[in-house]
Amino acid sequence: MAGLKPTDKILIIDESTSKTDFETRKTIYEEGTLNEKEITAFSFKRNFLGVLGLNVESILFAIKNLDEFEFGKALFKMRSFYSDSKEDIELLNEAIGIYTLSKKQITKKLEEKEDNPKFLEKLLRSIKNNKKDKSMVLARKLNKHCKRESTENNDKRKDIQKEHVYQLIDELNLEQRLKNDRLVIFLDSAPAHTSTFVQNIAEMLNILFVPMPKYAPWLNPVEKVWNILKDHFRAIPINSKSELTREGFKVFNEKCLGTSLTENFIKKYLPILC
Repeated sequence: MAGLKPTDKILIIDESTSKTDFETRKTIYEEGTLNEKEITAFSFKRNFLGVLGLNVESILFAIKNLDEFEFGKALFKMRSFYSDSKEDIELLNEAIGIYTLSKKQITKKLEEKEDNPKFLEKLLRSIKNNKKDKSMVLARKLNKHCKRESTENNDKRKDIQKEHVYQLIDELNLEQRLKNDRLVIFLDSAPAHTSTFVQNIAEMLNILFVPMPKYAPWLNPVEKVWNILKDHFRAIPINSKSELTREGFKVFNEKCLGTSLTENFIKKYLPILC
């Protein structure tokens, strides 16, 4: 198994959205909307990240979204869960607690960084170059410049969040602390897994990604657990999102306790992928 070390903690991961529809013949009402809005059917949805350990314990995470920021946060959680050092766990949990900046914090950081003396020059140059345009056309062109400099610019806000995460890793000295404790993760090529941001976090946290071939879900034993999970939800009534989450953890843990899911992968596919 080229590239793998005896000390590596080897994981296979996959994400899934579990949803269950709750139907009732009775007329019920949303809280605080009595006699205003009838509800006869609704659904509960929860995103999960399943981690199947080949030589360590398996675990399930409930995540908000299937995007690069949530996956990046999940990498910190995996590092914490599979760490053998109490001090490392405390530092990683500290990072997890302040991983996500609030909207106000991002706006404040953008305002503090805002120092673009060339912006006014751009506006004046645009006015000069387009002085023959009608006022509404000119306003539209100037508005494009303003949007790029605005604190509401989505790309700028994402960059602030990314800088914050990199700074956390640096300030807590996590790259140095984790350099001798490697996680190896087999995963597919979902956009959240291949983004530069996630790749950078993985490298800094000493996590090696081993990509699986495209369009080959049969290689990932976690897929079988998702099918079992969804069949389970269809067979029982789920009355709340918290109940959906609890059942998800229960079924995942039950199905991942044994070795049958991992043995076939280790014997049949791991030598090929490595």
